[in-house]
Amino acid sequence: MKTGFGRSFDVAAVKWVRYIRRVPSPSGFEPGELTVDQVAACLGISADAVYYWIERGHLLARRTATGRLCVSFTPEIEAVCRKRVTDSHHLGTGFRRAPAREAV
Repeated sequence: MKTGFGRSFDVAAVKWVRYIRRVPSPSGFEPGELTVDQVAACLGISADAVYYWIERGHLLARRTATGRLCVSFTPEIEAVCRKRVTDSHHLGTGFRRAPAREAV
């Protein structure tokens, strides 16, 4: 199979066709997997905290063929993560900024 210019369909040609026809790339995510940003939003923490957990082995993740991190986020894993957030002195609700008009 050749392109309109007689070239073979290589990776660049496929990317170009996807771009022109607005065909999204396959995500590589399995059902029940979330991105790091989605996990962070679900837990109400920063993505940096999620990356920290992954680097330290507290949260398992895998890479897709495109290099994105996929986090298996079952209800059990979510419960463990929420407990980690509430037990944390840095991530929990322990530090709250006082409203501007209240005396500290």
